[in-house]
Amino acid sequence: MELLWFVPPFILAYMSLWFLLSLWIRRRDVVDLAWASGFIFLAWITLSFRDIVLDERAYWVLLLVTFWGLRLFFHNYRRNLHKEEDWRYHHWHKKMPHWHYQGLKNSHACCQALAVYLRVFLFQGALMMIIALPIVYSLRLISLPLFSVNYLGILFLLSGLFIETVADWQRYRFLKKEGNADKLITTGLWKFSRHPNYFGEIIFWWGLYFLVLGVAKSWMLVVSPLTLTYVMLFVSGLPMEDRYRGRPDFEAYKRRTSALIPWFSKEKK
Repeated sequence: MELLWFVPPFILAYMSLWFLLSLWIRRRDVVDLAWASGFIFLAWITLSFRDIVLDERAYWVLLLVTFWGLRLFFHNYRRNLHKEEDWRYHHWHKKMPHWHYQGLKNSHACCQALAVYLRVFLFQGALMMIIALPIVYSLRLISLPLFSVNYLGILFLLSGLFIETVADWQRYRFLKKEGNADKLITTGLWKFSRHPNYFGEIIFWWGLYFLVLGVAKSWMLVVSPLTLTYVMLFVSGLPMEDRYRGRPDFEAYKRRTSALIPWFSKEKK
């Protein structure tokens, strides 16, 4: 079977299995685990379709995507372990329409489940298919020496991975301290950016694009980092800070701290 025809049904089946698991354990936030591990599966499955010699680019992609996915998977698992469901999914749940179909037993529950399946699991599956394009393209079709621009990609990949790893670690340790559960972290990388983890994530995926750039028609893969950047800026990244709006400590933090790109704090003199 050609990879082009394999990936869409694989992602559909993969996200559907995670959805069934979410129904069983009654937690929609397992989709965060599906997201992190899904790119690893796609990378290694794509490799099984490869019929050309592995090049240096392929090794970099496999290594960094696997490390990125494993780190994010265990970070999300540790963050949500023994805690209530991530607040983001309650937020989305409130916005879902209350559909009803006459004659269907427990129609409200069925339609809510369908809405979750479509708007959470299949939506993220579709995003995964778009964002993973450089991974699939490079591991299936490219076997060439690295170009100059590809080294910039490696630098971006390593920098982005380092930034988001440190940012997540700092926030995790901060929230673990007694009395910090509802407080804002404003130290470390978070002193220079309100979302250093998202900044690192964006840098990582632009790095993956630059690692593939230079090969014929590879410029079209820009849809991957553009999609990821849009999601971080307007869907599930920066907009999530609206829950803090109106809090005096957040408003002060917002006035003095860059939203995304790390920059010097605007401290009052």
